[in-house]
Amino acid sequence: MSDTLSNQKKHPMPMRQRSGARIAAVQLNFQHLFVSSDLQSSISEFLMHYASDVAEDMQVREIDNAYFQQLVLGCELHKQLIDDIISSSLGESWKLERLSKADYTILQVAICELKHIPHTPAKVVIKEYSSIADAYNSDVSFVNAVLDKAARLLRADEMGAS
Repeated sequence: MSDTLSNQKKHPMPMRQRSGARIAAVQLNFQHLFVSSDLQSSISEFLMHYASDVAEDMQVREIDNAYFQQLVLGCELHKQLIDDIISSSLGESWKLERLSKADYTILQVAICELKHIPHTPAKVVIKEYSSIADAYNSDVSFVNAVLDKAARLLRADEMGAS
């Protein structure tokens, strides 16, 4: 994972801190699919024990903790809406249940960001989560296509008509 993500060291530190927050949000949401626990406790535990590892991979002192929490809590708060957007962005033969847990989690966090954090350009969101998909050996072209379709749905003005 470090090789792909460390390529981001060319970017300024605040961008890498946000990238770290995105990776951490994907990791925690993935963990939460398998471990039933209080989300706020999981966030605190992640920040205490694992966030420094992500920061080290991103070559920053720390990840953007506020952004991380905004993504994780947003995924939980808007889970049904996010799932509906993922479903509508999949091909006709695809069902949400067919997605791998890794792909689902990456799409979930990305769509949360597309929907609820509009100041981040859609193309940046798509690129960031496609890079995360690559780091996790997911099908990058699939993740990219689903996110592109979701971005066109959620941010039609920004993405242009299609």
